[in-house]
Amino acid sequence: MTARTCVACGGASWSPLWTQLQRCGACGFVTARELPDAAAIERLYGAAYFAGEEYADYLGDRAVHEANFRRRFARITAVAGPLASLYEIGCAYGFWLATAAAHGVRAAGIDVSADAVRHARDVLRLDAACGAFEDAPLEPGAWQAFCMWDTLEHLAHPQAHVARVASLLPRGGWFFATTGDIGAPLARRQGERWRMIHPPTHLQYFSRDTIARFLARHGLELVHVESVPMRRSLHGTLVGLERFGHGAGRTLARAASALLPGAFTRRAGFTVDLGDIMLACARKP
Repeated sequence: MTARTCVACGGASWSPLWTQLQRCGACGFVTARELPDAAAIERLYGAAYFAGEEYADYLGDRAVHEANFRRRFARITAVAGPLASLYEIGCAYGFWLATAAAHGVRAAGIDVSADAVRHARDVLRLDAACGAFEDAPLEPGAWQAFCMWDTLEHLAHPQAHVARVASLLPRGGWFFATTGDIGAPLARRQGERWRMIHPPTHLQYFSRDTIARFLARHGLELVHVESVPMRRSLHGTLVGLERFGHGAGRTLARAASALLPGAFTRRAGFTVDLGDIMLACARKP
């Protein structure tokens, strides 16, 4: 097994889990056995990642992302109250930053994808930077909140990111994240066939218990956690099932993609809560 310590509890005893993963013997946290280096991770998130590799058409699904972000903004402010400023790690094309700015929040972000950041900065005119969060020139106390939307699972070393977040937050500041919940009933039932399991883009697999442990190790208290309903386009769903699905689901998705007009699948959408994506709201005491 990989000779590294568990990001959730610090343990160093691992057991194999399925084909590509390993589980901490002390707390049950799950991670990929092999972690790509920084250069390999950066290569994963080029323009193709957002247009066919993992997302069917991220830009084309802008309305879907904006609907999800409007709902998410309502949920985090229901927990944390009004927010004056917020910094996003993994800002992609800037749709969350635009949502926060529309609500009067001073917002900025960073992402390793140059193409995505170019859109956020040059098209949407947002405060977005291309690069690694570890290198971002940020002053302690400058941001009331940090967020990672569907980002934690992509990080080879999430502990470094969250440790820096904790050091930069003022007392009473907030950290918000969404990520897959491997402890959810659907994930437990599907096992290795769970759609979220696909290294090397997804590397870390938290449950509600292990994310609480993980955050506590960095001085952040998990205040609230809930499952997240997601608005999805039919086109994006079918492409996702074709790429990451298994068995009958993949077969049906391929058949539907072949039979249904593209204009219809791109226009049609639905909202679903499968219970296996969680929103975690944590505070620096």
